[in-house]
Amino acid sequence: MVAEHLERDGFHVTKKVFTKPRNTTLLDPVRKREITICNLFVNDGLPMGDIVRVLDDKYDHVVTVLIEQGLIQERRKNPRAVKEERRRSVFRKF
Repeated sequence: MVAEHLERDGFHVTKKVFTKPRNTTLLDPVRKREITICNLFVNDGLPMGDIVRVLDDKYDHVVTVLIEQGLIQERRKNPRAVKEERRRSVFRKF
């Protein structure tokens, strides 16, 4: 029996099941975005490029979220810690 490796967008997809939380209204916007990315990838079957376009996000951020959630495997032979860029608020603090 040959092991089947599911691959999408050049990444090996894990067999991890993603279940969307019931009440996402209580979550912070960052967590909501992560859930949306995972849901679009796993449940809706969207390619990463489409997720980037639909959510107006960056490709590397989408990939990072999917790796962190265990939905795809890291491709780098020597993975390093991914450093998230901090985004500045458009509002001034007084």
